[in-house]
Amino acid sequence: MHRRSKATLSEVASLSGVSSATVDRVLNGRGGVREELETKVLEAARKLRVNRNLDQIPRQLLRFSILMNRPDRDVYARIQKAILDHQSLHDTKGFTCSFHYFSSQEPQDIASRIASIQRGFDGVILLAYDHPIISDALDPICKEVPVITLISDLPNSGRSHYAGSGNLQAGKLAGDLLGRFIHQSQGKTLILTRLQRYTAHLDREIGLRQVISERYPYLEASHVLECNKGDSSDYKKVCDYIEKHGPFAGLYNISSWNIHLVQELKERGLLDDTVIVAHGVNRRTRPLLRDGIIDAVIEYSPEDYARHAVDALLNHFGRCEGFDPNYRHRLEVFTREYLPPHLSAD
Repeated sequence: MHRRSKATLSEVASLSGVSSATVDRVLNGRGGVREELETKVLEAARKLRVNRNLDQIPRQLLRFSILMNRPDRDVYARIQKAILDHQSLHDTKGFTCSFHYFSSQEPQDIASRIASIQRGFDGVILLAYDHPIISDALDPICKEVPVITLISDLPNSGRSHYAGSGNLQAGKLAGDLLGRFIHQSQGKTLILTRLQRYTAHLDREIGLRQVISERYPYLEASHVLECNKGDSSDYKKVCDYIEKHGPFAGLYNISSWNIHLVQELKERGLLDDTVIVAHGVNRRTRPLLRDGIIDAVIEYSPEDYARHAVDALLNHFGRCEGFDPNYRHRLEVFTREYLPPHLSAD
């Protein structure tokens, strides 16, 4: 049986459109080659099945900036840990991630932090809400380097890829769970959200409304309340709303940020006959499910989204073979009989 001979430097050079000397410098890790040419050479070498471990070849170090809130809440701590673990696991791909935190949730502060990293990075991952001031700050960076929006999108910013496409489906799942759990001929559902400018929250709301409207039209889903202060004013706001518009047959807590409100409302008897579906696992989730305070929690695995975001940047530079831009992120439902794992402290 005829066996094809090993690809030569000239064949790799011809396919990649560079000189044999450039191919030699790349494949033997001698450096001095621009990133875009290095990527072309390695892609050609893979296509020609060059007999060597291409991932082990020394490459120019890529520097990625991760822009997000401080990791003093479970979800952000989990995202940061996932990215750092991913970096350690794939250290041969030649990249490093630096974390840059927002000083507040004001759009001007977020925009200022974005502007501060305009130089010195090869790619950006951003977890922020959709706002014209933030999008404008991001636009010049998007013209220079690839930008990945994580979990929540900024669709008008010029970003390269969105790692967070499962939110609409999560909302639909929440609507179906409420519809199946509520045993009433009619009733109202309260949607408790943090900030509707987070497209993740808006997508979940849309998904829930769609399913309720199509399959459970007897459950009114027109009540939406935004609570984002994180203090006692949020509790008073919800109490006043329930007193005016309640009782509610179902409650969908879109953000894990507000789970403490749900717990307090339930413990004070304001949601005694209310089916509660929440979104996102944090340290409060397990005991709340175990004690029957909430009925179900939808977990979307922020770790999966974070790893996908890093891989999207690596794929831009030809360093993530087999990357699937349409990867379907998994959703998991936890109940009293199927509890989420314990989370370590923040």
